[in-house]
Amino acid sequence: MTSRGIQPGEAAPDFELPQAGGGQLRLSDLRGKPVLLHFGSYS
Repeated sequence: MTSRGIQPGEAAPDFELPQAGGGQLRLSDLRGKPVLLHFGSYS
């Protein structure tokens, strides 16, 4: 498996994350809505 990243204008791959209140949220659940993804370290 190779990683090439996401190119400008390309859709992000679908992924799933746990929600604070329980359950899971998929990126595809938000299709058509504005989404801001912020990844960082808070240590």
